[in-house]
Amino acid sequence: MLTCFSLLFFSLSLHAQNRLHSVRGTIVDGFTGEGLAAKIFLMTNDSAVIDTTTAEVVELPDGTGGTEGWYEFRGVTEKGHYIVRAVLDGYEDSYRRCELRSIREEHISVDKMYMHQLHELNEVTVTSTKIKMVMRGDTIVYNANAFNLAEGSMLDALVARLPGAKLTKDGKIYVNGKYVENLLVNGHDFFSGSPKVALENLPAYSVSKIKVFDKAGHVSEMMGQDKGDKAYTMDVRLKKEYSTGYMGNLEAGIGTQHRYTSRGLLMKFSDRERIGTYFNMNNLNDNQRAKLDGQWSPEDMPDGLLATKIAGLSYIRFLNGYNEWFESSVDWEHNSADIMTKTNTQTYLPGGDVFRKAVSLQQSSRDNWSSRNRLILYKKGGFSSNFLNVNYMKRTGWGTEAQKDSVKNSILSQLMEDNSFQTKDFNFSFRSNNGLKVIADNIGWNVNLTYNRNKQYTLTSSDVQYPTAGLPHDLRVRYLNAPNQNLRLDAGAEYTFGFHTRNVMLGYSYSYLFNKSDNLLYRLDRLGSGPYKLDDLLPSSALSIASALDNGNTFFYREHRNEHKVMLRYDARKSKLFGANLTLELPVRLLSSSLSYERAGNYGVSRRNLFFEPTLRIENPEAWNIQMGVKSEFPEMTLLVNYMDDSTPLYVREGNAGLRNIHKYYVEGGAFFHSTHQQAINIRVGYHQTDNAVAYSLVYDKANSLSRIRPVSVNGNWNVDGSIGFTRALDKAQKFTVDNQLTAEYRHSVDMATFVGSLVSERSVVRNMILGDELRVDYQPVEGYSFSLHGAWKYYSISSKREDFADIHATGYNVGFNTTLTLPWEFRLTTDVTMFARCGYQQSELNTTDWIWNAQLSRAFFSGRLLTKLQAFDLLHQLNSVRYAVNEQGRVETWHNSIPRYLMLTLAWKFNINPKKKR
Repeated sequence: MLTCFSLLFFSLSLHAQNRLHSVRGTIVDGFTGEGLAAKIFLMTNDSAVIDTTTAEVVELPDGTGGTEGWYEFRGVTEKGHYIVRAVLDGYEDSYRRCELRSIREEHISVDKMYMHQLHELNEVTVTSTKIKMVMRGDTIVYNANAFNLAEGSMLDALVARLPGAKLTKDGKIYVNGKYVENLLVNGHDFFSGSPKVALENLPAYSVSKIKVFDKAGHVSEMMGQDKGDKAYTMDVRLKKEYSTGYMGNLEAGIGTQHRYTSRGLLMKFSDRERIGTYFNMNNLNDNQRAKLDGQWSPEDMPDGLLATKIAGLSYIRFLNGYNEWFESSVDWEHNSADIMTKTNTQTYLPGGDVFRKAVSLQQSSRDNWSSRNRLILYKKGGFSSNFLNVNYMKRTGWGTEAQKDSVKNSILSQLMEDNSFQTKDFNFSFRSNNGLKVIADNIGWNVNLTYNRNKQYTLTSSDVQYPTAGLPHDLRVRYLNAPNQNLRLDAGAEYTFGFHTRNVMLGYSYSYLFNKSDNLLYRLDRLGSGPYKLDDLLPSSALSIASALDNGNTFFYREHRNEHKVMLRYDARKSKLFGANLTLELPVRLLSSSLSYERAGNYGVSRRNLFFEPTLRIENPEAWNIQMGVKSEFPEMTLLVNYMDDSTPLYVREGNAGLRNIHKYYVEGGAFFHSTHQQAINIRVGYHQTDNAVAYSLVYDKANSLSRIRPVSVNGNWNVDGSIGFTRALDKAQKFTVDNQLTAEYRHSVDMATFVGSLVSERSVVRNMILGDELRVDYQPVEGYSFSLHGAWKYYSISSKREDFADIHATGYNVGFNTTLTLPWEFRLTTDVTMFARCGYQQSELNTTDWIWNAQLSRAFFSGRLLTKLQAFDLLHQLNSVRYAVNEQGRVETWHNSIPRYLMLTLAWKFNINPKKKR
C-alpha cells in the first residue's frame, strides 16, 4: 500500500503543476446579513486590478433561508498576496486580503465581506405565489404555506404531505426514496437532534419552508470542497415572526373512552441563544391521533394500551455567530403499557402441520432520563465537534401466558407461565471529532468512548403438560440474574493531501471492545414450591438460593475484540470519467476477537482475520450516482460455543463452532431528473448479497413439542430492488399535483426448513417477489379548500420448488379520499376515508376489508390565537390491531388489544412575542 501511495502522490504532484486557481468568497449587508449584488475587484498586493465581477445573490447552502452574495475569480496562477474590493451604491467600500500559499490549493477562500449602508433604505414587502416546491440541482425547497393542512397540525402532518416524502410510523423520513439523516430547525438540531420531538411538538403553522439537501460536513466546510462527509438533511425554516422572540403552543383535550391529551412547547429565539421546553402527556398510544392524510393502515396500529408522559429542556448558546455553539438538553419519559396478545401459529410440516394458540398479558412501566450535550468550535482552518451523552432507564413489569400446541385433533402440549421482571440500564458516551487545515491539506483525528451497564432480574413460573404423550408435568420456577457490561474505545487519525481537484487520504484507526456478561439461572422449584417474589430475590439473597443454581444453563463470558484499520482513499472531483466525482476507498482491517466462556466447563473461542473492504462511488451530484462495496464481519462470538441451553420450556438452543465469517456485497445506483412544472423523476436500483448468512435450523419433535434450534451458515441469499418516483404539477396554475412511487423487489432467500423424521433441518430456497405502487393526486383550487385522492397496492409472490410448499400470490391495496373545507361561521372540516383490503390468501380469514374514517372540525378565535378542535378517531370502528404474516415456514395471526374509537375535544392556545426593532 505504501508503494501505491508514493506513486499516487508523485503523479498528483505533477497534475497540480500549472493549474489555474480561483479566488472565491461571499458578501452580505453588515446589518441585515442578507446577500448583496456588489461589484467585486480582484487586485494585486500593490492595488493593480486583475479582474472584476458582480456578486450573485444566492440562498445560503446551510438551509437557514438567508442569502449571500457569491463571487469567484478564475485564472490565478502565482503564489502571493491579493486584495479583494467590493463596491455598491449606497454602501461603503469593503476590502479583504487573501493569499495563495501553495500550487496544490484549488482555491483561495476569502473571509466574508460586510458592507455598511451610507443611509437607511425603506423597507419593501415582497409577496410570492404559493408554489409547493422548487428544485435546484439535487436540492428541494418546499413552501409550507402552499399546503392546506388541518388546523392545529404538527410538523409530522406537514412532512407527510410533501411531494416525494414518506414518514414511517417510527419517525423515519424518506424523500424520493432516500433516507433523511438529519432533521434541523433553522439550521440547527432541535432538542439535541431528536426528530420525534420536532415532528410531534413543532406546530406546522410556524414553518415557512422546508429544504432537503446534502449538507456539507465540518471537513468539507473547512476545506471549501466536498470531502465525502455530506449528510442528507431536512432543514425546517421557521417564519420570521417565530424566529426571534418567544413562541408558545399549549394544547389540552379530553375525550370519550377515558382518553386525554395535554402538550406544550415554549421557545425563545435570539441571535445569541435558543431556549426551549416541551411536555406531552396522553393515553393515545404514543400520540396516536386521528390521521387525516390517508397514511394510517391497520398494520400501523401500536400494540396494546400505552400512556406516555414526556418532558424536556434544551439550551443552545451561540459562541461566535452560528458556526460555534454549546448545546445541552435533558429529557424525561415515562411509559406505562398494558398489552394483551392472542397468537395463532401454523407451522408447515410434511405429514401434518402443527398449530399453536397462545394468549398473553403484559403490564410494564418504564422511566427514562437522558442528557445530551454538544460543543462545536469552528475557526478559520480548524474545527472541533464534541458530544457527551448520559442515559439511564428503569423498567419493571409482570405478565402471564397460556400456550397450546396441537396437530389435527390431538393436543401435544399445554404451557402456563407467569413472569415478573426488572431492568436497569445505564449508558455513557463521549465523542470528539477534530480537523485542522494545513494550506491545501487537512489533518483529522477522533476519539470515541462508550460504556453500557445493564442489570436484569426475571422470575418465571411455568407448568408444561403433555396430554397426548402422557409425560409428567414439567414444573419450573426460574430466577435469572443477568448483569452485563460493555466498553468500547475508538481512536483514529488521518492526513489528506490536496492536489487541486484531487485528494489522497491516508488514515489509521483502532477499536477496542470489551463485553462482560453473567447469566446466573436458579431453579427455585428445587428449593420448594414457594411462593416467590422478585423483590425478595435481588442480589442480597444470592447465598440463600445458591444451592438452586442451574449449572447447565448458567454461563459467564468475557469477550475482547481488537480492530486495526489502515485506509487509503482517493477523491477526484470532475474526473475524466464522465466528468463525475469519484471516490475510491481501500481499507484493510485486521480483526481479532477472543471469548472466554464458562458453562458447565470452560471454553475458549478466538478468531483473527484480515479483511479487505473496498468501496467505490461515482456521482454527478445533480444527476446520478453509483456506489459499490463489500463488508465482512464475524458471527456473534457466543454462537461459536458448542453449548446446549434447555432453560426455556419447549425449546433447546445450541451453538455451532463451524459458523463462517459473513461477507456482504452491494451495488446501488440512482438517477434524478428535474424540469418545469415542479416535475421530478428519481430512479433507484440496488443489488445486495450475503455470503455465509446466519440462519437458524429448527427440528420440531411432535412427541413432546420440543423445538431444537441451531445456527448454521448458508449461502445463496441475495435480493434486487428498485423504485421510480414521479412528482409533477398537472396544470399551469399548479393547482393539481400528482405524486407516484413505484417499487419492486425480488428476494432469493435460503433458510433451513424442518422435515418430520429427519434428524436435521434441510436447505430450503424460497423466491419472494414484491411489487408496489403509491399514488396521490392533490387539488387545491383556492385558499382554504383542498381535495386528495390516494391509493396504493402491493403484490406478493412467494414460491419454492419444495414439494410440500404451497405457493402464495396475494395482494394488498387501499384507496381513499381526504379533504379540507372552510365552512360557514369560520368552521373548518378535515376528513379522510380510506379502504384497506387484502385478497389472494388461501385462508379466508387473511382476506380482509377495513374502512377507516377519521375527521376533525375546528374553529379559531381571537385572531387565530385560540383553536378549538373536535376530533373523531375510527368512526366506523374497524381499525383493529390484527396482523397476518405468511412465509415459507408457516403463517402467524396476531391480535393485540388496541385503543378504542373515541371523540376528543381540545383547546389550543398559541402566542409569539417579537422584540421591538431598534431605531
